[in-house]
Amino acid sequence: MQKEKLIELISLGDSTWKIADKLNTTQPNVRYWLKKYDLQTNRKINDLGDKKLCPKCKLTKSKDDFYKSTKGSSYCKSCIVDSLEDRRKSVKQKAVDYLGGCCSKCGYNKCIAALEFHHLNPREKDKNYNVLKKNFDKFKPELDKCVLLCANCHREEHHLLTKDI
Repeated sequence: MQKEKLIELISLGDSTWKIADKLNTTQPNVRYWLKKYDLQTNRKINDLGDKKLCPKCKLTKSKDDFYKSTKGSSYCKSCIVDSLEDRRKSVKQKAVDYLGGCCSKCGYNKCIAALEFHHLNPREKDKNYNVLKKNFDKFKPELDKCVLLCANCHREEHHLLTKDI
């Protein structure tokens, strides 16, 4: 990779990702050559002090608004929380659709938040159930052990199982 070409692209304000795209190579390869030539992109040169730019929401925020991570996540806390919430909702919607989209007892389907997954045999429930819910493909085998119930029917079902109250 030519040093002069890298200097030219850096002067245009390009990130390592943009440089990689323009040179038809990978971003790690660009980083390798930048380090070899002792170069930095403008983003590394600009010192924001105790501030940091979130590339998702495009806001400059205090470094306290970012998680300290060994992975070096560059998104702010609120963008990460929003992303997790979006993924959680997406997985639940797919799971509800997979099990028919409505309560298997009464047909309720007005509010997805009121639809719950009832394990037909509680002893077969995977101990990592909540972890599985993060990825729909990993969640499917667990869903095959469940029926979809609305909150009211779910409570009634558990009442019948425990004969409580």
